[in-house]
Amino acid sequence: MKKNFLNFWLLAALLCGMSLGVTSCKDDDNNDNNSNNGSEGQETFEGLLTLEDDQLADLISVWTDTSRDNLSGNAWRNSTYEPTVGLALDESDPGIRYVAVGTTEEADRYAASALGTLGIDYKSPAGFKYSNNQVGTVAYSHSEGNTLGTISVDIRQIPVLREIRLVKVLPDNAQGEPYYKCGDIVKYKDRFYVCVSDHRYGQEARFITLNDQDSHIKGKFTWLGVGKDSVYSDDMAKAEVLGDWLEHVVCNYDMWNKVRNRMISTNNEQYTNQVIPENEVIRTSLVNHLISDNEYIPELQELNRLPADGVSRYQALNFTWEEDEEAEKATLAPVGFLLADKLRYTMINNYDKWVPYIFLVRGEERYTRVHDLEYETPSQYKDPSHFLFKTLNKFRITDDDQLIGTKTFLEMDGNPSYYNEIKKDYYYVCVIGMHWTHKRFNTDITNYKTLFNFLTDWKRHPMKVAQEPALRHPENWIFRNITSRSLTFTDKGEKNKNYDDVSIQ
Repeated sequence: MKKNFLNFWLLAALLCGMSLGVTSCKDDDNNDNNSNNGSEGQETFEGLLTLEDDQLADLISVWTDTSRDNLSGNAWRNSTYEPTVGLALDESDPGIRYVAVGTTEEADRYAASALGTLGIDYKSPAGFKYSNNQVGTVAYSHSEGNTLGTISVDIRQIPVLREIRLVKVLPDNAQGEPYYKCGDIVKYKDRFYVCVSDHRYGQEARFITLNDQDSHIKGKFTWLGVGKDSVYSDDMAKAEVLGDWLEHVVCNYDMWNKVRNRMISTNNEQYTNQVIPENEVIRTSLVNHLISDNEYIPELQELNRLPADGVSRYQALNFTWEEDEEAEKATLAPVGFLLADKLRYTMINNYDKWVPYIFLVRGEERYTRVHDLEYETPSQYKDPSHFLFKTLNKFRITDDDQLIGTKTFLEMDGNPSYYNEIKKDYYYVCVIGMHWTHKRFNTDITNYKTLFNFLTDWKRHPMKVAQEPALRHPENWIFRNITSRSLTFTDKGEKNKNYDDVSIQ
């Protein structure tokens, strides 16, 4: 790599508005992780759970009142949990639970959300079956009449639960009003969470908190003789919850403003960035960032295939953190990605690793292109047990929203190359997995062994020119990867005892 390589790409990154990126997913296949199948050095990992533990913990947190962050260590595997999903309409048979969804489409969405970790096909979920002796057996099928879909469950840790019936309507004696509404704010473990779901009684209430980097667990992949990748190894917010947050709160001016005013009226204004971007410039900058082609990076070690100007580039180089010419290695530090779900990895063959993140796609034509590109990229669709590209929801931004016409913080800095691209249009919420393996990073100017660090804050970049935008705008979200946690539970029309009310409608 030439001496000026780092300076060149740092300048390029700044000129295109600090192109930032992160994605994560994780897994361990219980194979010999010290075997070497052709990589330059053997591999080890630390601080990372098995895929089966992830899958089981996700199901327990979705269908019981146990929070995902309480399922750590080993003891929880030997415990049992009472189901709280939906409603048990027959007290003599509490293993059958009912969730009102209204339509078959909503039944499929519920099943895809609940079973996403298991590798269900988001486009055609009916007929899915999963069986693993460490997790259990789960299946989803369509039904007829009032029951639109049925999830069959056989999990040792939730012994009571047998079926979740997704129905058009609940019987009259099971009707009620939800306790929580979109925009409500609760507190849990000294953090503020905002409700992001437009749910009904007996459906899942979804809450989210953001910018909680210090509370997440860190893990490492070791490329022996080269160095270590640094990653977040625990759960981010569920991708579906992040999708609701973007659609119902961030990109809905009335709701965003309502949440902001609630934080002010409850004397919690200083914590606003735990639930929403705290002002219109940060809000616009974030959404504009999420739709930028610079943030579309499914493959960290390949050319970007969705360039705004028609010129493909190795965009991962925009995140160069440091390089060692003598050792022929470099560390890249993708930042500014809205991380979702969890790191996934497999130690088989290529030692693949994925970091999932949320990407917004504007317009039908561009979405078709992104969708087609994803299904031409094996890492995004071939291994549903580890990572599968998916489209979560679709919403519209109108010209009544202050997102359109508001300047981004880089525009206000006089950087005309990073203007507001938000237009009146439909937007798709997609989950992409930043993928890499331990191999040399081959470009026309380098052949380096490359490591990745997703934990960095660019205010501490080793080069001053890269620090400056972050230091000028420390309140902006995109100079670190955006971390989060979510809470989900069935809203049965009463306060959830696990969470403290802050502002409830």
